[in-house]
Amino acid sequence: MVSPRRSAHLACVLLALVFALACAAGLQAQTQRAATPEWNLPALMSALHQVRTTAGHFVETKNLRLLNQAQRSSGRLVYEAPDKLWKETTEPAPARLTVIGDTLTIEQQGQPTRRISLQDYSDAGALVGSIRATLAGDLPGLKRHFNPTLEGTASGWTLTLVPTDPKLREMVASIRIQGSGSAIRVVQTLEADGDRTDMTVTPESK
Repeated sequence: MVSPRRSAHLACVLLALVFALACAAGLQAQTQRAATPEWNLPALMSALHQVRTTAGHFVETKNLRLLNQAQRSSGRLVYEAPDKLWKETTEPAPARLTVIGDTLTIEQQGQPTRRISLQDYSDAGALVGSIRATLAGDLPGLKRHFNPTLEGTASGWTLTLVPTDPKLREMVASIRIQGSGSAIRVVQTLEADGDRTDMTVTPESK
């Protein structure tokens, strides 16, 4: 059984992954509006603010300290502004994580559906709120809990989010999103205990 605290952390990971998906959609829209868009953090946040809904496919690899073999899964991600997020796993076993408002719902094959209120976990709630601020293009809101750094150029860039709150750092050490133009190559979530999740995200064609 997944503990409530672990469930809250799953919501944080889900938000980070959907954030990457929104990055791809936002950057694509920005590129369509200007042949040579200015490349900096405010420009990226402005592009994210324009994204109302987006979806894509993911392939995820989990590297756990206590296991010698990586765990792989795949499925679909969906984001609808301002606060609806889905992660639907199809392989190796069906499962779904949903965040709507402050409620996380976990559905796994053969197990009862579980609902967790993120308001009951202040550290996880703060992390969820800061990622949501990013999705909304709210840079001041993001900086309340993270130190965001954008490096590189439009042809090869890395966005790093490092928690500034000590309680947040107990859960997540950093979130790194690497991309090229509007394409997201990989999202890496490094947990405080050393576990790492790497995910590639491919936006769905419209």
